[in-house]
Amino acid sequence: MKKLACLFLLVSTSLTTFAQTKMSSTEIATFKKAIQSQANKMQSIVADFEEAKHIKVLKNSTKSTGIFKYKKDQLLWQYQAPKKTALLFSSNKLSMKNEKQKVTTIDLAKNKRFKQLQQLMLGSYNGNLFDEEHFSIEYYKDNTKKWAILRPKTKDMSKYIKEVVLWFKNEENTVSEIKITESNDDFSIIKIFNKKINVSINDSEFRL
Repeated sequence: MKKLACLFLLVSTSLTTFAQTKMSSTEIATFKKAIQSQANKMQSIVADFEEAKHIKVLKNSTKSTGIFKYKKDQLLWQYQAPKKTALLFSSNKLSMKNEKQKVTTIDLAKNKRFKQLQQLMLGSYNGNLFDEEHFSIEYYKDNTKKWAILRPKTKDMSKYIKEVVLWFKNEENTVSEIKITESNDDFSIIKIFNKKINVSINDSEFRL
């Protein structure tokens, strides 16, 4: 039994190593170039999303669904279930609407935490995704996708975020999944799908 257990462990480790590989410097350069090329062509995007938030003190994760829209460095997250709320990043402001439709606005120029969150969320659409000044970044790949793991370099950001993982399907150059792990190890996973790129979006839709 011990021999079988050791053999199983060895095979499992080998499969994991085979499936997940660090990108070479050449692969990283090609990957970043592809992301930048897509961003240069990106005018707008509309997509559905599912978000699962895992909190250690809760037995089950909380789940939300909604629609997000991007245009000209404006990013709107409209939560439709279980509650209708919204987040709007626009210029140097973050506006938040709660379930009672009350809107609160934060000046991002005075809030480094939310400013860097804005830059992360907008990054894959405006080409400023891989911020190596503020994050140490590792790049990986397997047979179906590529991903980048970003860890904050600054103490201010590290107080709130431990790491961010951005996944890209091999046939796509926009983010398909995001995992944000907080400093206390609570984390959120956002899956993005049904993407429609460069569709017409009225400016009035970016108002709360």
